[in-house]
Amino acid sequence: MELFHLRYFMTVAKYENFSKAAEELYISQPSISKAVLSLEKELGVSLFLRKGKRVQLNDTGLALKRKLEPVMSILDNLSKELRVVAGHSRSTIVFNVLAGSPLLPDILLKFKAMHPFIDFQIIQNARTTKCDLCMRTALPDAAPGNGRVVMNEEILLAVPAGHPLCAKAHEPGPTGRTWLAVEDLSGQNFLMYSINHRLRSFAETLFRDHQLNPRIIQSHNSFETLIRLAEAGMGVTFLPETYLEPRKGLRHFSLGRQGMFRQLVLGYVPSGYVSKAAAAFSDIVVEELRRQKEAARLIL
Repeated sequence: MELFHLRYFMTVAKYENFSKAAEELYISQPSISKAVLSLEKELGVSLFLRKGKRVQLNDTGLALKRKLEPVMSILDNLSKELRVVAGHSRSTIVFNVLAGSPLLPDILLKFKAMHPFIDFQIIQNARTTKCDLCMRTALPDAAPGNGRVVMNEEILLAVPAGHPLCAKAHEPGPTGRTWLAVEDLSGQNFLMYSINHRLRSFAETLFRDHQLNPRIIQSHNSFETLIRLAEAGMGVTFLPETYLEPRKGLRHFSLGRQGMFRQLVLGYVPSGYVSKAAAAFSDIVVEELRRQKEAARLIL
């Protein structure tokens, strides 16, 4: 069985048209028809229902297409990897991030030093599967799906230094941080993330479950903007621990004695194939996030 026969079959299956498939592959229509017939003869089965110029996958053809999709994806990526290793081309990793992480520059610089022939395309919060890796969140103990659990990340409350809430803080609990009772958040001025932001959903669930009535005085998608507003004393806001940096004007508290967490999951492409470059990049992402988590423990 020739590999190009399988590739021709997949292209015809994509368009359900021999002429369009031939155009994409830059070969003649008779050549692609001959290749598909040869594949059918070798397999001993028919793969298409032929209706004039158009064709349609029959049940056997559909089964073969489903089996071949992950295989062809692996072969395509393997070819790209070998060209990069040989120095004949560059590779690009498409990384979908939740938001502008302060760790991202360090991650990119560290990886670039180790893999100079691999480029990056960073997209943010995009609802797309056309990426090699994506950072997503889930509830603790949720199944990671097609991905790798990096850590359980604590969501903290950032409070201006000198705010009355600071006086209500309890001695450190299991998280190692001083903590605030969730009930004390009712009536506070909140600097909130915009609608559809994942931390907005987290906050709304928290408010609803504990029957809190906060005053949302400002909404924004930028962590940095909300943190600066909190430093200025305008209100309190939620902050993931991996975004924590030393700031004189802020205190950071756990939410309840046990703290509240979300899972950080590094997701892979739907096919399940992960290139060596993407795997190496994911290792650096995990290393840097865990390093930041340890560093965050020292910030009050």
